Amino acid sequence: MDNALLRQQIRRQRRNLTTKQRQLAALSASLYLPKLLPHLPKSAKIGLYLDDFGELPTALILVFCQKHGFTPFLPITVQGKPLRFAPVVIPLAKTPLKRHRLGMKEPFAKYGISADKLDMIICPLVVVDRQGNRLGMGGGFYDRTFTHFQGLIVGWCYDFQVIDNLTVNEWDKSVDMAITDKGVLRF
Repeated sequence: MDNALLRQQIRRQRRNLTTKQRQLAALSASLYLPKLLPHLPKSAKIGLYLDDFGELPTALILVFCQKHGFTPFLPITVQGKPLRFAPVVIPLAKTPLKRHRLGMKEPFAKYGISADKLDMIICPLVVVDRQGNRLGMGGGFYDRTFTHFQGLIVGWCYDFQVIDNLTVNEWDKSVDMAITDKGVLRF
């Protein structure tokens, strides 16, 4: 299937989930977060995103960070550039947020740290295949960010977003792991 059609189909499938289905899937996925502990330093800096378009909810990742003394960071977008990351104040309600031009929530911070200062990035995706190839929303923000990133890249998604094979482009960056509501995939 063509990537544009695949992206459209999976996004529709995500949007059709009820709030209860999303929350139950996120709870199931969060049970696999401890599998990340052996890969992280004691005071890890973790980049993540705020779900807003039917993605697997990310609130429990913040709980995981707080429980283990990790510092969570949210992305800041600048058109055509790699993402920068600003720290999250927990509870999240204390972090000033705005919607950027693509509609996603991001910190009000003008400056953030570069991705190379993070130990791990938990990223959104539309589809991931069994080799770790990732299809994002199409803006290229994460692909640009991952170009020089040396830390752990983890996809966070529903199990139905995992497919056998994906057509990739030379600029597409893969993930090292994917955590779904059904388990962990390592690539």
